[in-house]
Amino acid sequence: MTWQPAGDFPTRYGWNTPVTAPGPEGFAMLKNIRSIQRDPLTYLNTVWHDHGDVLQFPIPRPATYLVSSAQGARDILVNHNKSMGKRTVQYSTLSLVTGQGLLTADTQAWRPRRRMLQPAFHHEMVALTRDRVTSALERLNSEWLDCTSTGPVLIDVDQAMMELALEITGATLFGVDLTADAAQITQATVTALHGVIARARNPLPIPLSIPTPNNIGMNRAIRRLESAVSAIVVARQRDLLQPGDAIRDMLDVLLDPDVETPLSPQQIRDEVATFIVAGHETVASGLTWAWHLLSNNQHEQELLARDSARAALVFDETLRLYPPAWVITRRVLEDVIIDDFLIPAQSMVIVSPWLVHRNTDIWQDPASFIPDRFSGSAPQLGYIPFGAGPRQCIGRDMARLEANMILQDLSSKWRFEPAITGEVAIDASVTLRPATGLPMRISRR
Repeated sequence: MTWQPAGDFPTRYGWNTPVTAPGPEGFAMLKNIRSIQRDPLTYLNTVWHDHGDVLQFPIPRPATYLVSSAQGARDILVNHNKSMGKRTVQYSTLSLVTGQGLLTADTQAWRPRRRMLQPAFHHEMVALTRDRVTSALERLNSEWLDCTSTGPVLIDVDQAMMELALEITGATLFGVDLTADAAQITQATVTALHGVIARARNPLPIPLSIPTPNNIGMNRAIRRLESAVSAIVVARQRDLLQPGDAIRDMLDVLLDPDVETPLSPQQIRDEVATFIVAGHETVASGLTWAWHLLSNNQHEQELLARDSARAALVFDETLRLYPPAWVITRRVLEDVIIDDFLIPAQSMVIVSPWLVHRNTDIWQDPASFIPDRFSGSAPQLGYIPFGAGPRQCIGRDMARLEANMILQDLSSKWRFEPAITGEVAIDASVTLRPATGLPMRISRR
């Protein structure tokens, strides 16, 4: 039997949106809208604790639900995946930056593209990532050795990880060296994604053609990303694979004219843009928070410095506490029952890994940084930093390998100490990032 409103609880929002789950009161939500926009993580945590694992927001259209139980998240992403689409505000707005690439494409366009791109992420290609990561680390270590010749120095770890991850993404997926443009591309990425969030949070987003400050910055950032994408594609078109050659990277797959349905120039652009943005931003976010956690837990940092095998535990626990993709949305295509609550067709459902990873039904002491919780049989249900089901991140294995190598190498050579006392403010943009960078003191071991 599904939940039914009782007492003074409304039975509908607006004229025709039925209420099928408890949730916050509409006036209170409207009154606090500015604080909700400033700090959505705190708000989501509050309404979850107040109303339970399945709640409905007081929004007339579309009906909008938040699901925070481990089983509910799995039902949405895995068991009912055929009843879920990606035509949501989140992905529609993100597509202004990435186009209709693998990340944002709805189901019909996504399936053939996923099959097409899978060869670029098979085990042999993932293994080649090692060489790219090693080269990038050699450059970063050399740079840090130069600047620490007279003692510890202050660096922005967030920016350093963004540029390192972008360098690896460019070399691994596209065979290009992006180090000279790394600062500009990473800044363009941040600006564009901030613009995405600003538009997604605005009930009446202003067309990009109107020159508001946010639109001007976002358009400039998109043009910078498009310039980088164009340079990557043009360079490879002068060096296409010959018949019988082995695939070198993802760009070879995208430009292959012999596939069943060759991609248009716009489709190629969309995939390159998607992987430039998603391929480095998410890994960089995870690494930045890993150094934050390790610098504030020196015992764990010393354990990692002595035992490189702990890098996987550290990264898994970091992604639990700071999942880069902190919110996942789906459009419900047909009625589904989640945890005994009816979620009607055409509703939007939100799954937040930030909340699911803190659910005490699955995780003991969920707010604490305990890498060893992954050393045995850590829960698989309720752990979704890369999503789950058919639309699980295609670059998961590559991201894990890259992050583990970086954590192993840098922790063995450098000591990280926090330069900020107290809590680090979180910018809940498309990914989770420190609101004002992450200054940190580094010194040689």
